[in-house]
Amino acid sequence: MDHMTHEDNGQAFDGHADHMLRTHRSHDRHAGHSVAMFRDKFWLTLILTLPVVAWSGEVQHWLGYTAPTFPGSQYIPAFLGTVVFLYGGSVFIRGAWGELADRRPGMMTLISLGIVVAFAASLAGRLRSSLLQLRRAKRSSCSRL
Repeated sequence: MDHMTHEDNGQAFDGHADHMLRTHRSHDRHAGHSVAMFRDKFWLTLILTLPVVAWSGEVQHWLGYTAPTFPGSQYIPAFLGTVVFLYGGSVFIRGAWGELADRRPGMMTLISLGIVVAFAASLAGRLRSSLLQLRRAKRSSCSRL
C-alpha cells in the first residue's frame, strides 16, 4: 500500500499540508462553539422573541388584536428586542470581528451585517416614531393654550 497517494483519488500526499491541517485545527475560528451552546441560545432567544412579536404594534394591527397593556408594556418590544440582539447575536458579532481582524470575512460577517442592520433600522424607526409622538403631543398642548 502506497501511503504517499490518496486511495480515493490517486492524488499525491502532501505531508506539509497535512501537518498544517493538524497543527492549525486548534486555531479554528469556531473554537469554543458547540452545538449545545447554539441550541440553548436558539431556544432562549425564541422564547424572548415571542413577547416582542406579541406586543409589536405592527403585528397587532396585521392580526387584528390588542395585546394586554400595563405600565411599561409599550417598552417590551424595545427592551426584549435589545436583549435578543445582544444575547442571540453576540456570538455572530464576535465571530465577525475575528473574521474581519483576519481580513477573511465569512458567514459570521454576513450574519452580523444582517442582524446589525436590522437592529439599527428597527431602533431608528422606533426613535423616529417616539419623536413624532412627542411633537404631536407638544403641538396639541400648545394649541390648547
